[in-house]
Amino acid sequence: MRKNKMVAGISMLFLLTGCGLLNGGNSGGYTYSQRYKYDDEFHWQEAIGHPEEIRNYGEHEFGEQKLDVVGVPYRICSICRYKEYLDNESGGFSNVTEFASDVEIHTDYQKRYLSYADSTYDKMPQNSYPDGSKNISDPVFTKIMWKYDQHKSDITYSLSISQNEDMEDSIVIMGDNKQEIDAYNFFLGTNYYRVNAIDPYGETHSSRVYKLNVDKTFPRNLYVGGRMTNCRDTGGRVISTGGVIRQGLLYRTCGNGYNQDGKKIDDEGKYIMLNQLKVKTELNLHNNSSYDFKFDGTSVYATLMDYADGSPSKHHFSRNTESVKNVFELLAKKELYPIYYHCRIGTDRTGLIAILLNGVLGVKLNDIYQDYLFSNFGKIGSKRKIGTNEADDISNYINEIKKLPGASFNEQCYNALLTIGVPKETINKVLDIFIEGEKPVYSDNQIVVAAKDMELRNCTLSTSNKTNFTERDYPSSYVTLVNGASATATFTLEEMGTRTAYMYVGNNDASSTKMMESSVIATIDGQSIAIPSISFKEAGMGYCSGNRTNYYFVKLGDLGAMTAGQHIISVTGAANNLILGNIAIL
Repeated sequence: MRKNKMVAGISMLFLLTGCGLLNGGNSGGYTYSQRYKYDDEFHWQEAIGHPEEIRNYGEHEFGEQKLDVVGVPYRICSICRYKEYLDNESGGFSNVTEFASDVEIHTDYQKRYLSYADSTYDKMPQNSYPDGSKNISDPVFTKIMWKYDQHKSDITYSLSISQNEDMEDSIVIMGDNKQEIDAYNFFLGTNYYRVNAIDPYGETHSSRVYKLNVDKTFPRNLYVGGRMTNCRDTGGRVISTGGVIRQGLLYRTCGNGYNQDGKKIDDEGKYIMLNQLKVKTELNLHNNSSYDFKFDGTSVYATLMDYADGSPSKHHFSRNTESVKNVFELLAKKELYPIYYHCRIGTDRTGLIAILLNGVLGVKLNDIYQDYLFSNFGKIGSKRKIGTNEADDISNYINEIKKLPGASFNEQCYNALLTIGVPKETINKVLDIFIEGEKPVYSDNQIVVAAKDMELRNCTLSTSNKTNFTERDYPSSYVTLVNGASATATFTLEEMGTRTAYMYVGNNDASSTKMMESSVIATIDGQSIAIPSISFKEAGMGYCSGNRTNYYFVKLGDLGAMTAGQHIISVTGAANNLILGNIAIL
């Protein structure tokens, strides 16, 4: 192609020289454009209204070689400003859309919400929330255009997008035979992209790689076809340490068939999930399998988390701690990613996991509130609120987590997970998977003693050998503290300090008259512990669907200043038969 153009250029040069039209020859009184036209070898100026009349025809006069934003060498003609790429990797593409400033993926309404600064999001006036009645959670699309020198009606185009300059792990947006694509699902921050032409024989021809930057404001809200709502990436958030949560690992979505219209995901949505988001694992948090997607080639897990369902449960966390443990066990398995998780509308059960995960990953509490309320941009049926004390109000359990020891909500989330029995090793694996850069560092002074590691008297150890994520009736080891039965934990503190003891316990009775301090007697190193006066209802006891017992962390008592070394804590049943899973010293 280049050789043919050179021959044509020489022929034109000979012709124009003979006609005397070059370099201001017989101009015939024409007015010439100040802007040069050019091809890849020559440039010229055309007479306005008479493009066949030209002047100043000549070869390009290139300046020094430079590198563009992705390291591709180029040089520019000093006369016409034609840019020549020296690696000859244009692939037949030209005039590909480039971006000099950040690309915005959020709508004006979303941006106004995300820039709210009058107060914290938990204090945001409820009339400022989106109302959850229609789907306005999708991102803004960005048009990318190009020219292709082999363009024909039987050529189709696609756009590859990646976070990596080598286009590794790129997502592909399919177009048609038009030389433009409305692009979506860019990553927050730096993106690389290239255009692909697919000929009738299935051969792909690609342009060089271009670079663009997307505004880094979280969330990376996603378009997943016309029948999906409330979809976004967990990644992209900058945490308190300065590290960043990796994108493309974990997605939250609505359930299949729940976009307030009862329709299942369409073929476009399936393509996006499997070929762009590249999901490998589905996690259904609902207790109804009808919301499963069950994409071919993916693994499906169900934790059977409960909502209210008429049970006397205190809140989402208290009725679902065993499911939470199962979810974090799954999140610690690197081979399962990318994962998407959902319940019905992707807000309440999904929101609980998002809050606990973001909390332990180091996301600030105000950002967690912001993320929760962003679900109101989805077609979820009604507003989700903060501070109302309604059944689905996350304040109900966030305020309880905030009562735990810890200098920040992040530390308190970490301690909450430990207290219900999520191992430190599991949490550390999750941190390693998700955090790029400096990870949050948590104290290693907490002691958690499971029932299987306690000395028992007048009671029998029971175990729950879980074989899948749906089994959540009991902790993995537990004892029932009947009247006179005791469980004793021996532990060693590495350093002295003021400590508080918690027990992870359960009972089906959510009574407001039965009290914790009359149900157990506790001692530390032989000295009585003053158990707080709290009812079973206040402690989070109760049951959920299937009459499954709630388990929750309950304050056993303040231990005061404790010396380094070995200590013994003992809990003895007095009434009401509490089921004990572990004791935590925080």
